[in-house]
Amino acid sequence: MRRVPYSSFDSFSSLFQDFISGPEALADYFGGDFRDAAFRKARVDAVVSAPRDRAALAAVLRRQAGNWGLESGSESLIAKLEQPDATAVVTGQQLGLFGGPLYTLFKTLSAIQIAAQMEAESGQPCVPVFWLEGEDHDFEEIAWAGLLDGDDPVRVAYSPAEADVGSATGRMLLDASITHALDRVDDILQPTDFKPALMAALRRAWVPGRPLLHAFVAFMDQIVGAGRVVFISPDDAELKALGSHVFEHEINDWAGSLARLEDTSSALAEHWHAQVTPSATNLFLHTESGRVSVKIQDGTLVLSDGRPVTEAELTDRLASDPGSFSPNVVLRPLLQDAVLPTVAYVAGPGEVAYFAQLRRLYEWAHIPMPIIWPRAGVTLLEGRIDKILQRYALDIPDFEDQLERLFRRVVVANMDVDLDDAFSEAGKHIHEAVNAIKPVITGVDKSLVGASEATRASFMKEWNKLKQRVVKAERSQQDVVCGHLRRAQANLVPGGALQERFISPIYFLNKYGMDLSSRLLETLSTETDAHQVVPL
Repeated sequence: MRRVPYSSFDSFSSLFQDFISGPEALADYFGGDFRDAAFRKARVDAVVSAPRDRAALAAVLRRQAGNWGLESGSESLIAKLEQPDATAVVTGQQLGLFGGPLYTLFKTLSAIQIAAQMEAESGQPCVPVFWLEGEDHDFEEIAWAGLLDGDDPVRVAYSPAEADVGSATGRMLLDASITHALDRVDDILQPTDFKPALMAALRRAWVPGRPLLHAFVAFMDQIVGAGRVVFISPDDAELKALGSHVFEHEINDWAGSLARLEDTSSALAEHWHAQVTPSATNLFLHTESGRVSVKIQDGTLVLSDGRPVTEAELTDRLASDPGSFSPNVVLRPLLQDAVLPTVAYVAGPGEVAYFAQLRRLYEWAHIPMPIIWPRAGVTLLEGRIDKILQRYALDIPDFEDQLERLFRRVVVANMDVDLDDAFSEAGKHIHEAVNAIKPVITGVDKSLVGASEATRASFMKEWNKLKQRVVKAERSQQDVVCGHLRRAQANLVPGGALQERFISPIYFLNKYGMDLSSRLLETLSTETDAHQVVPL
């Protein structure tokens, strides 16, 4: 495994680059540096001392694991989390089709590794937890899986007959069209020794009639490894009851949370950018018409479907039906860390940016803000692609460039001579030779001057034939170069995005086996301040 500095890439924000390279500039927003052992120890102490109902949390986790058929694998981790001095390393993601892009897997593996490190450092139990973001209603964002069909990046889409796009994605029941998506995957994946087991795992998990959330959990548990991480769904009335004080605080003091978020966002935007646009409020409700937001209109509360609502009505509803409440992107981390003893959150680059806006909200809610620890950024490097990099002295960031520009750059760098100039310069000698002999010919027999010009024309005709053959050979070589670069770019930066943001794990599981996660856990580093390149 080798490391590539994030500064080598163009696709990461200046905030994330500074978070990685100069954390002191952002210390006021995060409270400390994830690489600082003293900061990590202080966070453990703060989280353990915060009050929470661990027995009730464990009961929810056991019930959910039982619903998903994961009770035997999850029990030891749930029992560990129930201990009064235990902490959690949490990550989360939307429920991407067939496990989503690679970065979902990398976040999960990072959480497992960091939890082990935190447990070893503190001597206290630490459990990796995956927070299932199944209340999101952006169905189009999750309903595809990226694969390579030869050297062509393709999206395999799940297109249900009737997708209720306004509802929580995790609640959707898979319909018969999921089998069409599975068949499409089967068609695209090349035959390997590992394909039968992979397709069997996919078809066991992604079953018509099953909730999308259940399918996602079942498949992720198989590819990560049973019993390695605890899955938790916040779309649960009992779980939300445990964090109801967060919702209640937002209902009663939405202006206070908004003011803090706006102040922090304005200060942040002076040097970087604000990832999340502040809004009032940070609440959604699950209603018969779907997941609707709670907004402020002319100083009063109103639902996004136009219905007015009062703070008292929301408070009464929270007491009787906490499961109908849902947090937005701002409130979600607060609910998560009110319920779980979160010592560290494993975040992607975009999440790092929005956590920079949240420290004062954690203070407002009286919840210890966790360490924000960037996930492992990873490129899986196949041998055939590595050969291309070495042949042309390129690295992964080079492929962020447009293919045409990269091709020109490589061709110029590898071209020893300019063919037009070389043939033109050498062709001068043919003309010079004919011109030099013409006076001699004239002195012998003027009638042969025409023959000398015919000879010149014949020479140049053959010379140009030779040139065209050489040009054709060069173009053939350039076609080979272009093919190599196109193949590498499709694998490393498909569609202009880094591999981890497009390609599904199933592409690599098919080629390298269902134990890929185990090998990555042995290879990846928790020193995640550089992009990690893992040869396969």
